Amino acid sequence: MTTRFPLDVEYLVFTVNQGRYGVPCFDVVSVMDMPACTLVPHLPPDVRGVIAFRGGNIPLLDLRVCFGARAHSVETAELVATMAQRKQDHINWLAKLKDEVHNDQPITVQTNPHKCAFGKWYDQFHSDNINLAAYMRRFDAPHQEIHQVAIAADELSRTEQGGIKARELLQRTETGVLARLIELFNGLAEQVHKYFLEYAIILQVGGELFAVAVDDINFFSRLTHIEHPLPSGSSAGESGLVQALGRYREEGSAADKDVLLLDMTLITLQTV
Repeated sequence: MTTRFPLDVEYLVFTVNQGRYGVPCFDVVSVMDMPACTLVPHLPPDVRGVIAFRGGNIPLLDLRVCFGARAHSVETAELVATMAQRKQDHINWLAKLKDEVHNDQPITVQTNPHKCAFGKWYDQFHSDNINLAAYMRRFDAPHQEIHQVAIAADELSRTEQGGIKARELLQRTETGVLARLIELFNGLAEQVHKYFLEYAIILQVGGELFAVAVDDINFFSRLTHIEHPLPSGSSAGESGLVQALGRYREEGSAADKDVLLLDMTLITLQTV
């Protein structure tokens, strides 16, 4: 009996919303950076629109939406908006600290860099993109430094003539570490758009040509093991496209890793 998931062919393995998925290479026509997508009205939610390919237009399936996750564009826009708010949080934080120092009030602003809204997010942040991860590490020192300013200002305010020194410290903070943080926040949107990339996999299945949007392309390789149908207890995802479980071994690893295999013959795409 023929199978959609033979063991003796290569598979294209890719990432969608931090999950590893694969398709047999005999379905794959091309892999490319995500081209411009033209929106078409009245399409299903998981069909983003159409893209140009070989002189025509083909439908683009958004696998994130298909799997019940947020679209890449939505997630990116939310991240940019959230970071804009975190920038404003720190501008407001310093303004409140200045007000408390100038009016000889108790210091109430957050002094722990791990407990402000950005700090909580930052401590959980992870990106497989080394460029974006490197950019985010630049936040660490100035973010910790600015929260330490509140502790230093509080200590200065308790000493004789300390109020003047505390106000001078806050002035230096505004033009120094806060300015550096603002510059990092302002540059973050560009970094996100630059490195939160998508890829389009062009597929031809049953004579139909279409594309799927994925977060990253991992590798082309044969798998060490395939279970089809899915073993009992495996999650097939809400879309029902996951029909088999493959395993592969990364170079230098002693253990196999799972990859969910998609049966693209189950896709029905309508663009009109």
